[in-house]
Amino acid sequence: MFNRRKLISAICLAGSLAGAAVYAATIAPTTGAPAEATGGPHWRGHHHAFMGFVLHKLNLTDAQKTQIKGIFAGEKSQFEALRTSVKANREALETTAPSSPEYPALVQQAQTNAAERIKLESETWSQIHGSVLTKAQQDSIPGIVAAARAQRAAKMAAWKAEHPQPSAATDE
Repeated sequence: MFNRRKLISAICLAGSLAGAAVYAATIAPTTGAPAEATGGPHWRGHHHAFMGFVLHKLNLTDAQKTQIKGIFAGEKSQFEALRTSVKANREALETTAPSSPEYPALVQQAQTNAAERIKLESETWSQIHGSVLTKAQQDSIPGIVAAARAQRAAKMAAWKAEHPQPSAATDE
């Protein structure tokens, strides 16, 4: 059964996975082979995408990598359509005054797009989690996420120590 911590981690991972999928779908392959021959862009090479980072840490087999690329390829058109809708809606919101009668419908569309993104990301992650990853890989994800968060927190603390912020003292 999922506890709250695992559920939040799974949602964060799903979001990262979808971001990695969308990003991987928009770039050219890093190898000389055509995209059709490799099953799509080489997603594992993009370590800045958090889900790609997590998947890389899982030491996936070649068969698992192929399955994941297939999942990404199967949902590529849905993510592209969503990205197009988000972009058009964002541009419309930027040029529409909040007092305009069209504004509430644009806000509603933004909320619908966000809900659809979360749904697609969740479905993608559920499919990978449920049909591709082994039990040991599934169990190691929370530890990978915790280690990455701890590493990021340590880097932030080191940066803040080197760059002290002015105090927020009030003048009376």
